[in-house]
Amino acid sequence: MNLPFFKKKSAGTAPTREYFFALEISPSSVKSAIWAVLNDKTHVLAVGSSANWDGESENSLLTATDQTLSDAATRFDPNGAVSPEKVILGLPPDWLSGEKIQPGRIKLLHTVTQKLSLQAVGFVITPDAVVRFLQHTEGVSPNVILVGFWPREISVTLVRLGRIDSTQVVRRSPQIVADVVEGLSRFSHVDMFPSRILLYDSGLDLEDQKQQLLAHPWQAPQTHLSFLHFPKIEALPGDFTIRAIATAGGTEVARSIGLIPDSVSSEPEDHPPAPVPSATAQELGFLPDTDPLPAPSPAAPPTPEPAAEYIPFPHSPPRPSLPKISFPRLHFSLIFLPLILIALLCGAFAALWYLPRAVVTLTVVPKNLATQFDLTVGTAAVAVDPANRVIPGTVQSVTASADKSAPTTGTKLVGDPATGSVTVINGTGAPHTFTAGTSITSPSGLAFTFDSDVQVASASGTADPNSYQPGKATVNVTASQIGSDSNLSAGTQFRIGTYSTLDFVAKNDVALAGGTSSQVKVVSKDDVAALRTALTPSLQSNARTQLASQIPAADELIPDTVTLQSASEDLDHQIGDQADTVTLRLTEKAQGLTFAKADLAGIIHNQTQSQISADYVIAGDLQHSLAVKKIASNSTTLAVQVSGTLIPRIAQNDVLSHLVGQSPAQAVSYLDSLPGVTHSAITFTPQLPGFLQFFLPHQSSRISLNLQSAK
Repeated sequence: MNLPFFKKKSAGTAPTREYFFALEISPSSVKSAIWAVLNDKTHVLAVGSSANWDGESENSLLTATDQTLSDAATRFDPNGAVSPEKVILGLPPDWLSGEKIQPGRIKLLHTVTQKLSLQAVGFVITPDAVVRFLQHTEGVSPNVILVGFWPREISVTLVRLGRIDSTQVVRRSPQIVADVVEGLSRFSHVDMFPSRILLYDSGLDLEDQKQQLLAHPWQAPQTHLSFLHFPKIEALPGDFTIRAIATAGGTEVARSIGLIPDSVSSEPEDHPPAPVPSATAQELGFLPDTDPLPAPSPAAPPTPEPAAEYIPFPHSPPRPSLPKISFPRLHFSLIFLPLILIALLCGAFAALWYLPRAVVTLTVVPKNLATQFDLTVGTAAVAVDPANRVIPGTVQSVTASADKSAPTTGTKLVGDPATGSVTVINGTGAPHTFTAGTSITSPSGLAFTFDSDVQVASASGTADPNSYQPGKATVNVTASQIGSDSNLSAGTQFRIGTYSTLDFVAKNDVALAGGTSSQVKVVSKDDVAALRTALTPSLQSNARTQLASQIPAADELIPDTVTLQSASEDLDHQIGDQADTVTLRLTEKAQGLTFAKADLAGIIHNQTQSQISADYVIAGDLQHSLAVKKIASNSTTLAVQVSGTLIPRIAQNDVLSHLVGQSPAQAVSYLDSLPGVTHSAITFTPQLPGFLQFFLPHQSSRISLNLQSAK
């Protein structure tokens, strides 16, 4: 790791809280983060969004850098009170020549830092930072292949035992796997590659690249790559590289400028931190005339405060000695012992009187409550009708969609028909016109049709038999079927329609060609039916769940009223279309009847009050169940079953006032005499020996009364 822009401060310099930027520049994008030293460790406090740049121009890099730094600062402190001025840079490997940044890149970095009022305090090569960060987080020296993806290129870095062997940059092509193989092939000196590949990028989604690499046969003989095991391929998080730059690079920056003492290390014990290079900026290529990123000027040594002048304090004159006065000793133990005993007894009595608490638990005999009645939920009702047991209802609806893809199983023969031309021969004494579409048939039964109308002259001649000349005309023809069978050789004779071959005949002077055929996969009815069968159950379940979730908490859905109907069905390919896969998207509409829970509670209260005597009360909440009896156009009739538990009514205030100051025996006798009580128990707090708990608290507020049902 190269961090050349600073020198270590003296050991006596006290660290101060300071915030830094970390800026990662990749071939096509820029990332940033804000970091600081907290408790002698480097912490990333905020990560900015990635911004794209064209890879060359100053304006593009300046705009992208300003965008990502502003986003990181806003995420860390929306009020804008914190604005770091120092920055550590993460650079691509090809920006360096040896140990120095290329002069053209230095000028580019100078323009950006100068216009954004930033001070560069160090740089690190991005793969180096990733290796150091992996070593820090995993606790071992990694053996790994790092693959960085960018729109125009990829970089392949070989890491062995925590050290970078080298980095190969490959221009991107449409074949991702071929690019990675090309980069690995350039490591001709490697006998065995690490069986771990890590993918990183500057804002791209690497899941597709990961899947393509996982599908490649890395251990097959034809790959010519020496992998002992099939490599484990992982995609690093999008912010991994900028965090690595801030954490790994920032730790050395902080240690070198005195923010982290030399005795504190953020690395694992078996991996000590790498020393910060002691070379100056000029030695690493940042000369005054070419390096516009000067190292921060060393802090001026603190001016020592003048030592306080020592002034001896004058000796005070000796104090005069005072005569000693003796007081007679009194035997306080004998005089105050009775008073102390009385005070202790009074304190103990007061504690027993005011401090104890008591919990009285009564076990009562419960009664079961059960009732059933019919309830009408009407969509036309506007108010609750307790007498007729009618409450208003509302129909709720929701639309849910889902899609699924599957390979097609249908097949179809496709291709092109053969074409060419034929000569039509007229052996009759009259001209004849054949219209387009006239069918001709080969001796093997293959059919062709005329592409256009054709007029054939009549046969001509004299009495001389050798002077006979049939009428002839040429017309283009197309085979009525696809396939190579229609590619007939020259000289084939065709019959025209149903005409006699003595009157009309057609021959091809040139072979007919162009007929092709092949078997392709198409969408079949069974494919669509299978997708519909697979989608319907889960879609219906999703529609019911979505309907239940959108209902307000104060309302209740009647499950048996939920109905489903198909809203739409869309195919990306129609039945009979040529396709390797087909996707079906189904949309279902679910609707159900709801009502207000408070309305039902009111009806249940009216129906159950007549069954509860004055000596009993309801324990807990009443339970109810609903069953649909009848569904009409604007109302639904429900059978409502209500159940609950009744316990004897206990006048709590009267019981507590009677228990105040009573002895435990008197209290138990009184409690067991209450109607419906089968058992009583008293628990004291704090727990005291039984002979000290001779009465209940004398304040009713310190007695609690609990009721429980007998099992």
